[in-house]
Amino acid sequence: MDSAMLFMVMMYCPCVEDMVHVANVFYLSSYLVRDILWLRLLTIFAGLSLLPFYCNCSDHILWAPIAWNLLFMAVNSVQIAILLRERRPKPLGGSEQELYDKVFADLAPGEFRRLLRHGDWRDVEAGTLLVQKDTVVSDMMVLKQGAMDVFVEDRVIARLEPGQFIGEMSFLTGDNATADVRASEPSRVLVWSQERLNELLNKKATLAFKIRGILGRDVVGKLRTQSDFDEKSMWARYQGDQ
Repeated sequence: MDSAMLFMVMMYCPCVEDMVHVANVFYLSSYLVRDILWLRLLTIFAGLSLLPFYCNCSDHILWAPIAWNLLFMAVNSVQIAILLRERRPKPLGGSEQELYDKVFADLAPGEFRRLLRHGDWRDVEAGTLLVQKDTVVSDMMVLKQGAMDVFVEDRVIARLEPGQFIGEMSFLTGDNATADVRASEPSRVLVWSQERLNELLNKKATLAFKIRGILGRDVVGKLRTQSDFDEKSMWARYQGDQ
């Protein structure tokens, strides 16, 4: 049986009314999956399942629902092609691959490449002030190599290591900087303009959700590190007083 004959049998089979239930099962399944790719695939299967019903549920073919269904399937097909292209593995540069593995592994490779295109690599000399307390932070950065010291009133309260972000709290809250950040040694950072990054994330809701999750983990990690740092500082001061 060729494909055309199979299609005709499917479209005009006696059990065509059951295809509504099949379509609803596909729609229900699409609401349960978390992966947007599977959601779009299941939606297409649901739309295909409804075509026989629209051809047989009345004394004439319901062309309007069929046309709308075909349009929805076409849109989903284009989006699936975009998702597959983004997820297709492509080799990254050495430093980019290291940063991806260390910080951005939650992103699809295509999402990370898009993020890279919106940022710029910058080499920073030791002693450079990257963030000044009580000022507007226009950039968000992630430290690739080197180290940064976080100051409050000339006292070091934390040290940032490769893989940690700079200016992420201002990016998340929109507030001014609450501390100074200065390079303690020659460093390399990946820099995003907050304005440009927000434009990207406003267009890519899934990417925005993932980025905020990554930043949230970074903030939690810094709070834990700062607590350990404060304990060590207090212990050092205590020993010095003995």
